[in-house]
Amino acid sequence: MARYAYARVSDKEQHSDRQVTNIKKYYPDIQDENIFIDKITGKTYDRPEYSVLTKRILRAGDEIIFSELDRVGRTKAGIKDELEFLKKKGVKVRALDIPSTLYDAEGKEQDLILDLVTTILIEVYSTLAQQELERKEYRQRQGIEEAKKRGVYKGRKPIDVNMTKFADIYKRWKSGELKTVEARTLSGLKNNTFYRTVERYEEQYKLGKYASEAI
Repeated sequence: MARYAYARVSDKEQHSDRQVTNIKKYYPDIQDENIFIDKITGKTYDRPEYSVLTKRILRAGDEIIFSELDRVGRTKAGIKDELEFLKKKGVKVRALDIPSTLYDAEGKEQDLILDLVTTILIEVYSTLAQQELERKEYRQRQGIEEAKKRGVYKGRKPIDVNMTKFADIYKRWKSGELKTVEARTLSGLKNNTFYRTVERYEEQYKLGKYASEAI
């Protein structure tokens, strides 16, 4: 079992020292080479160090430590997706701001407890993500109604999606090769638009329009 840590800072933050210091305070034996750090700018959310750690280095039984759980992802839905991915990979997740993830015991007892905690966190973030989405949709509906009353609502211009390119992304996403976050990023679509495009593609695929691209 190997132990790794991850820190994420935005361009508004000065440095990652606080996160790393807190992690080392709790886990003083962690090696510097096992600490991965990304700096996120306002224009992009690329996390090259995180990708290397989670996709190439982490193995089943390893641990990944965060100073705060919100460093796992940018949104509630993103955090849920990452927790599901790490759980499926067999990686133990520890976050200093979630004391139940810091439980230390020997053997199967620890594994069972951490697995249970991760499952609960996934459920919690799934609920929070849904609530976040519903609040956003409610605000959008309210805004549209107000715009209609003022006579200034013209509707949203449909997003032009290259369905031939999307067919390949869809196939890789459906097979499990890509996570939802990765598929959305590759297709350049936001969450709601991505799922609407999936529905559109599946409907047109049934009609045979994109059958050749999905093979």
